[in-house]
Amino acid sequence: MGKVKRFLIQGTFFYHINNRISKTFKGIRKGIDNAIALSIRKMIYGKGEVVPNKIFVMTFENSYTCNPKYIVEELLRRDQDLDIVWAIPVKKTKFKYNFPRGVRTVDRGTMEMFEEQASAGIWIDNALNCVWYGLPKKKQQVYINTWHGSMGIKRLNGNFKWRRRAARCNRLTDYCITNSTFEEEVFRTEFWPDVEFLKYGHARNDIFFDDERIAEAKKAVLDKYDLPEETKIFLYAPTFRDDGRGGFFNVDFEEIRQCLSGRFGGEWAIIVRLHFKDRIKAGQIMFGDHIKNGGGYPDMQQLMAAADIGMTDYSSWAYDFILTGRPLFLYCPDLEYYEGGRGFYYPIESTPFPISKDQDEMIRQINGFDEAAYKENVAKFLEDKGCYEEGRAASRSADLILKIIRGEES
Repeated sequence: MGKVKRFLIQGTFFYHINNRISKTFKGIRKGIDNAIALSIRKMIYGKGEVVPNKIFVMTFENSYTCNPKYIVEELLRRDQDLDIVWAIPVKKTKFKYNFPRGVRTVDRGTMEMFEEQASAGIWIDNALNCVWYGLPKKKQQVYINTWHGSMGIKRLNGNFKWRRRAARCNRLTDYCITNSTFEEEVFRTEFWPDVEFLKYGHARNDIFFDDERIAEAKKAVLDKYDLPEETKIFLYAPTFRDDGRGGFFNVDFEEIRQCLSGRFGGEWAIIVRLHFKDRIKAGQIMFGDHIKNGGGYPDMQQLMAAADIGMTDYSSWAYDFILTGRPLFLYCPDLEYYEGGRGFYYPIESTPFPISKDQDEMIRQINGFDEAAYKENVAKFLEDKGCYEEGRAASRSADLILKIIRGEES
């Protein structure tokens, strides 16, 4: 039975017609409003001069984090005459307190933000943020993209709207910072076929090459969670699912904790850090003296630096953590489902990480962990992916930015 006939029989025909008309006009009004807003923004962009020493920063996490954070920290350390402004969500005032002196914040998506972006000589971005609003980039402005992954296995993914912005990002980006030949190939194939790559490594990973910073991170994490100095840390941080399904599966953390003590010795604490898109699910976890909620910790890299062992599923942080050489396990109860959806760039079995699909298998993987074989496989993996991380990415990025500001880079 056709819809029209069914609606006539049900007596709801005119209701559905009216509803469809209402939605149509609502869409037209929204389109007109967006067009007007875009025109206003473009008008703002056409006014005012570009300030060479102003740096505009955005991250897809909407907070002071990832590669941009560490590049900015290096710039602040050099004590140069810079005006650094960072876009954060409107009304998220709590985010403002995480920023150091020397970094201003501006509400994302506001006219004030567009004015700041329009006048900044340099844009720093870890995703597609700076092109998301469809605003133009002036010839005097330099757009540096750091991205937010590292040799990650899961495919980059997005709808038509996302892909369209990715294509625009390719047209406007001046430099993209990479950490491996694998990453270069992915970026070339996915959406940056024309961008110049800077083979610096990722600034957020510099910490893994600095023993002093690692020790500071461990102390900071232990202090944050009121844990004894000798405590060993197991970090569990799964990624999200594109369709909103649970990126977190029920895990018997106490059994894992006892297993870790038996296999590796010592007293263990487990920090569970759900993806920011899944933080609402933290209510399913029984946190306590030995199981801590890492969702509110401001810096994932510090958590990784502090962790003695890690566990995730398909998250790209595994391919940052691999630089430490420490054990990491993959817990993938929905492996076939995930692989059939977003999919992988290479077989997950080709990673050095032991894989389990349920709790019992995970316990067996921990008990049977072969450290020597693992370290050998890690070295082979990094060589295969052409990784060129060496702990100087933030310094190299800062060098480039200061040269651009001084007019020494074209």
